[in-house]
Amino acid sequence: MKFRSISLFALTSVLLAASLIWSSEQAAANDAEDYSVKVAGTPMTDVLVHKGKAYVPLKSLADAIGYEISYTMKEELDNFHQYDLKAANSPAVSIWGNDKWGYTIIRRATQDMSVNDIDIYKPAKLCPEESDHCKLDERKYEGPLFIKKTLYVPVRHMATALNLKLTMTQTQKGRSIHLSKR
Repeated sequence: MKFRSISLFALTSVLLAASLIWSSEQAAANDAEDYSVKVAGTPMTDVLVHKGKAYVPLKSLADAIGYEISYTMKEELDNFHQYDLKAANSPAVSIWGNDKWGYTIIRRATQDMSVNDIDIYKPAKLCPEESDHCKLDERKYEGPLFIKKTLYVPVRHMATALNLKLTMTQTQKGRSIHLSKR
């Protein structure tokens, strides 16, 4: 009898957890339906909404505005992923980081790292006093997200990094975001 009540409790707990996960995924999908994003006239089909902000796949964004992407994995204490976006007569942009430390978005002043580079987004860290042991402050994190083998980038940060004009309008279907070259 005791085994039966424990297994019934376990089954109920698993079903409740699955229901909560499914409902949060549905809520995120419903939020994404309220947003439409167009980049240089190209509609983005895969819009993600996280903490009330619109995200699009980096590859789709780069393709829409004519940027080439190169990828490098840098092995240090952790593996860091670096995405470099380049186009003629446009600012070069780098996105680097990982899920543990978060991702940084940088507008390059030159091809290589320089003191004149501009940090568009730098993740906040939690560091105990007099310690080098820091970790990502996930509550404040609003940078790129790596989901299902795709790097999603925040639309507003990328508009700033790529020097794009961002126009947002409210429609009957929700919010419409347009990115265009200046």
